[in-house]
Amino acid sequence: MSEILQEGTVIGGTYKIIKEIGSGGGGIVYRARHLRLDTDVVVKKIKDDVIGMIDLRQEADILKKLKHPYLPRVYDFIETDDGVYTVMDYIDGEDLESAVKRHGKFNQKIVLKWAKQLGEALAYLHSQKPPIIHSDIKPANIMLTSDGNVCLIDFNIALAISNGKESAVGISLGFSPPEQYTDAEMYASITNNYSIQDDFTTSSERRGNTMPTELSSNSQSNTEVTAMSFNSQSDTEVTAMSSDSQSDTEVTAMSPNRSGNTEVTAMSPSRAVGTGKRVAMRNTKGQHFDYTSAFGRGINARSDIYSLGMTLYYLLTEKKPLADFSNITPLEKTGVKISEGFLQVLKKMTALMPEQRYANGMEYLKAVRSCYKLDIMYIRMHRKELCIRLSVFASLFLGILLVFTGFYRMELEKNSEYYKLISQAEELAGSFDYDGAVLCLSQAKELYSERIDAYEREMQVLYQSHEYERCIQKGEEYLNTIPFEQEQDADKEKYANLHYIIGNAYYEIDDYANAELYIGKALQYYGGNGLFYRDYAIVLAKLGRVEAAKKELEKGIEKGITEDAAYMVQGEIANAEGRYEDASANLRQTIAMTEDADMKKRAIFLCVDVYRNMGEANIDEEISLLEGNIGQYDSIDALAMTEYLADAYARKARIDMAYADEYYNKALEMFQNVYESGYDTYQIRQNIAIIYENLNRFDEAQEVLTELSQDYPERYEIYKRLAFLEADKQQMKENADRDYGRMMEYYSQAKEKYAESGQDMEMDMLDTMVQELKDGGWLEK
Repeated sequence: MSEILQEGTVIGGTYKIIKEIGSGGGGIVYRARHLRLDTDVVVKKIKDDVIGMIDLRQEADILKKLKHPYLPRVYDFIETDDGVYTVMDYIDGEDLESAVKRHGKFNQKIVLKWAKQLGEALAYLHSQKPPIIHSDIKPANIMLTSDGNVCLIDFNIALAISNGKESAVGISLGFSPPEQYTDAEMYASITNNYSIQDDFTTSSERRGNTMPTELSSNSQSNTEVTAMSFNSQSDTEVTAMSSDSQSDTEVTAMSPNRSGNTEVTAMSPSRAVGTGKRVAMRNTKGQHFDYTSAFGRGINARSDIYSLGMTLYYLLTEKKPLADFSNITPLEKTGVKISEGFLQVLKKMTALMPEQRYANGMEYLKAVRSCYKLDIMYIRMHRKELCIRLSVFASLFLGILLVFTGFYRMELEKNSEYYKLISQAEELAGSFDYDGAVLCLSQAKELYSERIDAYEREMQVLYQSHEYERCIQKGEEYLNTIPFEQEQDADKEKYANLHYIIGNAYYEIDDYANAELYIGKALQYYGGNGLFYRDYAIVLAKLGRVEAAKKELEKGIEKGITEDAAYMVQGEIANAEGRYEDASANLRQTIAMTEDADMKKRAIFLCVDVYRNMGEANIDEEISLLEGNIGQYDSIDALAMTEYLADAYARKARIDMAYADEYYNKALEMFQNVYESGYDTYQIRQNIAIIYENLNRFDEAQEVLTELSQDYPERYEIYKRLAFLEADKQQMKENADRDYGRMMEYYSQAKEKYAESGQDMEMDMLDTMVQELKDGGWLEK
């Protein structure tokens, strides 16, 4: 058993344990403090007996890629001599089990909202490659946040694989499905309500009204049960030992977790996962249990569907589901007010045989979003409408024709207005009025809230306007909340394009892992767009996966991507392999031959990156490339290229001291043009201040940095720059007139705000400078 961490223990030099907040089949959960960021996180210590069942590196990679509004974000994965830990968001709120105990049952409206949110989370987990199985969904593992939304926590990412079956590391009674139990013997010992025979009983035995609770004498193993049966009202510890010579099965109920749930850990040296063998089971009333073949199958996505279904059952009824599957009261008999459609969805979710449930989160999400279509009232209403239509059609054909014509005309007008707004948005975006374009698209979305066209165009506008973070935020929100119409192939292509645009937005902010995720999904949904292959290959090359990038390029060529696109991918692959001359040659070929302005821009920026990788000797080629193309772009693209060129001029000034002032002034002019155009960023203003300092225009540098400190009071870099600036000022004075007191004030502020990461060489230089001033007698030691 894993040793309990004490309060105050520091994990990985960063996370200070505050207290234990839960315990589950996969590990012990603690609330901790991130010492550098001064914020609360959750640290989960993976249990020692689970570590050997998982691929630690695979789990780390999977964990860190997860990003979804209804899942906690994973920050770290730590291996120490004392154990293995995962670190993720601390979700401030109340778990749903506690919420039910405080509030009582919830109505369908709010439960249906949560059902859809949790469906989105499961669809996301199950769509990963490989699929991620939560394996322990229950009310205690769902947090209700202050904004009324839910967050699914404490998921076990990597599950043990045994004979091709995924096996969970624990059981939450009432919420775990039959297949999560090792075998029928284990289930019978837990419920203490069944007897088992290896073969089916005879027809005369089946007619009997009673059955003894002990195992029948012809059973191959005898099970000793030394505990009370589990029910929904109490947490009881059970130990069931099997004395057969072939295996020893021990079932131990763990101590209640933070919400009082009972969790069972099953250990069986020779039978870790059951065979799914069908045996005869009868309860004390002589009733047969007809689902024994489900036991021991091993869990998969369908198991999560069952657990979520029983969780929703609990939220609607305030009744914890019994561990005895056959005695759970059907939802329709609990007296809960629930629509027919939602009831049918829940029935399918909680079917005892896995194959009768939804296959995965994606299939469930689609069903729960459209469950209103299953309502009997809905069906009856439409049947009634059909009868009325037929009757009226027979008697008042002309009247119906007129009415239909009116509705048809209204629909045509609405449809026309929809595409008119999209067309207006495209015109506005073409004239760089991006806000106006987004407004038009918002009006279009109000006309048809589930048509994908306006959403796709909005993502293109946000990407085109370089609002990459907003593009990602809105795009992920739409994908997770809007049930897009996808009946036509064109709609499916646009749905894929939404993922592609989000992936490219991640690419622009250098988040290549998420770029790969979304562009890869775009390819899954639609494989007919060569650009998807082009950009997927480039992202793979950025991630260092060169061979995979080459394969995607081959697929793209088969799909007919243009020659200029192929050259661009080959350039990025050569760059990743360190063949910089080949890389620049390929990219320049793209720049020379392409007629696609966006592709040309991307090839230019990629080529600039290659020149930077080649070193200082290629600075003139970099400048020549940018100067030769900067006049071809308008608005925000021109600003981006101007910023690149300004940076190149500044580096040229540092390299060639004979022309330093000339190139610093060129860089200053470029950065000021960008800033005055309204493209006001922290980096632009800091660059202006640095150039002023290098030109010995100290007062102007001081003014810019002072304004920055007011706008960004927590940025240590500003005070670092002010300290360097003050040191430069004093260097210009006679020794007798120098006073480094103000420099030390800025230095102290920089140190106070600086999170020690060991990655800022300038802070190390500043430390050295201060020590040298102390050693030289300029400062008090």
